Amino acid sequence: YGILVDPGMGFSQTLSSISHLPLWPDSMGDAFGGSFGTIAYLFCVNFLTFPIMNSMENPKEDYNTSVTMAVSGVWLVNVLFAIVCLAFYGAETQDLVLQNLENGVYLVLLKVLLCVDLIFTFPVVFSSGRQILENAILGGVDRNGNENVAGNENDIATNQEEEGESTSLTLALSRGAITTTAVGTCYGLSQIGGFGVVANLIGGVAQGTLAFIVPPAIAITLKRRENKGRLDVAHELPQWLIAIFGGAVVSSVTYFTFSEAMN
Repeated sequence: YGILVDPGMGFSQTLSSISHLPLWPDSMGDAFGGSFGTIAYLFCVNFLTFPIMNSMENPKEDYNTSVTMAVSGVWLVNVLFAIVCLAFYGAETQDLVLQNLENGVYLVLLKVLLCVDLIFTFPVVFSSGRQILENAILGGVDRNGNENVAGNENDIATNQEEEGESTSLTLALSRGAITTTAVGTCYGLSQIGGFGVVANLIGGVAQGTLAFIVPPAIAITLKRRENKGRLDVAHELPQWLIAIFGGAVVSSVTYFTFSEAMN
C-alpha cells in the first residue's frame, strides 16, 4: 500500500527519505514515557510464563529456546516494520499505522485481519490476568469450590456435602463478578485514547511492574531469608537498580499517558 498508493514513491526512494528525519526526539522524557510501555507490552511476557510452559511437552528443555526465538523474531519484524512505516509517513506516523491509511478496501481488510488477530490473542492474555485475580481474591479455593487446606479427608468430604450446591453457586457468581469487572476495566481503558496510548499504559504499568519491580523484590526477599536477615550488598545492589529503573518506567509512562489523555 505504501509503495503503490500512499505515498507511492517506490521503496528505495521512500527509504532514502529517512536520512532527512531528525536522529533524536525533541524531548527524551516524552519519547521514553510515550514508547517504552509499548516495548514492555510486546516483550515483557512474565505473566504469560506459566501458560507458555503448560502448553509445552518439555518446558524445562524447550522454554528458553522457544522464548528466545519468539522474542528475536518479533523484535526483528517490529524493527523492520517501524523502519518501513517511518520511511513512508515520516513524523506523521501514528501510534496505530492504520490511521495513516485512507478509507478504502485495503483499510477494511487490514482492520478485519486485526480483529481476527485479537480474537485469538486477547483471550490468552485475559485468561492469565483473570486467573491471577481469582487466586488473589478468592484465595485457596480450587475450581470445584474446595478449600485447599490440609486435614482429615473424612471431615473435608463431610463439609463438602454439607455446603452442597450453595458453595458452587457462590463461587460461580464470584468468578463471574471478577470476569465482568475485568472486562469492564478493559473497556474503560480503551476509552482513554488511541491504541498506542492504551498499549503504552498497560505495558508500562502492568508489565513494567511484573518485569522490573516484582522479580528484584522476590530475589532480595529470598536472599535475605537465605542469609537469615543479613544484608548482602553485592547481590542486592543490582536488584535495587533494576527495581528503581522499573519505578521510573511506571511513573514516567503513567504521567505521559494521563497528560496526553488530558490534552
